[in-house]
Amino acid sequence: MKLKSIYLTAAALLLACSVSVAADPEEDQELARQAAFRAGMEDIVGGLNGGSIERFLASLDREDLVNRIFGLRLIDQKVKRQFRDSMEFGFDGMIQSAFPAGKDGIKANLLGVESRGYRGRAVVRFDLPDFQFGYHEYDLLLDESNRFYVVDWTDYLQGERFTDGIGMSLVQAAPSRPAVRKLIDFPDVREADLFQFTELLKAARDRQAERYIDIISGLDERLSRQRVVVLTSVQLMKQIRNRRLTRTALMQMASYYPDDPLYTLMLLDYYFPAQQYEQALQSLQGLYAKLDVDDAAMEARLSAAALVLGKAEEANAHANKALQLEAGLELASWSALRARAAVEDYSGAVENLQQLETRFGHELGPDALRRDAGLAGLLRSSEYTEWLTTRK
Repeated sequence: MKLKSIYLTAAALLLACSVSVAADPEEDQELARQAAFRAGMEDIVGGLNGGSIERFLASLDREDLVNRIFGLRLIDQKVKRQFRDSMEFGFDGMIQSAFPAGKDGIKANLLGVESRGYRGRAVVRFDLPDFQFGYHEYDLLLDESNRFYVVDWTDYLQGERFTDGIGMSLVQAAPSRPAVRKLIDFPDVREADLFQFTELLKAARDRQAERYIDIISGLDERLSRQRVVVLTSVQLMKQIRNRRLTRTALMQMASYYPDDPLYTLMLLDYYFPAQQYEQALQSLQGLYAKLDVDDAAMEARLSAAALVLGKAEEANAHANKALQLEAGLELASWSALRARAAVEDYSGAVENLQQLETRFGHELGPDALRRDAGLAGLLRSSEYTEWLTTRK
């Protein structure tokens, strides 16, 4: 009887513990917060894909966002007043311009949401023409009523946080000596160099590319390598759409900040044309690790970089994962086609051909495939020959 009593007591304790765990209010609240974060981001992404930023605008605390834009920057008081005055009519447009879009509008993909307590993080991919992609990493917040807010975000196409970009533009609007000095990361700046630095920012503000180049070519190397200068140079040359000058600016960025994930998407426009494939691969891997989410587009790009380096098996693994993550992503099918051809998986490659023709409208007969030397083996294969007969 005593032993039976011990067993019954132990069972009762275990049951009590399991009920206690199941009914733990802290855990329930945490699950509710996680659900609120995900629901908030799904609502926003759904709105963006539907052509509306209203749900995103509703998630912003405008006053908090303005305070973050001003931050500790030494912005001219008149510029601050003008910015606040313009908020009533210009705020929506400022936010709208922050989203990368193609000719058919915004195409956003929610890649992941994670949170702990009242703070969260989300990553969204934006699909652009010509197999280009942008990424936003959002800082999220819930209040005590589980109301959802977007606090700020990092734009990897622009290479900066949203509030930093706007704040810098306000500094540039009327750059004072103290404001400019604060942008420089070493103390002993000569007055003549400070003047040139200020003039450089003004030239960028006014999009005076020739003057900008004249100034930067004579700038002290310690100043020309400043982060604000390196990023401003790339952004300016992209704005005026000068390929040669953009390449020069990207070369400087690659020289000074090759491992910064903030600049990966910009640097790919330099690494691939310059055939610096190993650096492109490493840069992509760094950004992927920073985003810390699964992404078919990133896997497809890693596949392309690995393939050109002769790493066929690695390329094939990335391509297969891209298809597993998002079978409807066109770039994933192209990457898989080339990677599978490289490892002589011609049956798999033919499946990709079929997908590219039926889903994406390509014509991939022999004449089209001969343009790619990496597909020569596929062209000679019995699998391709058989597929051609069924295709007709």
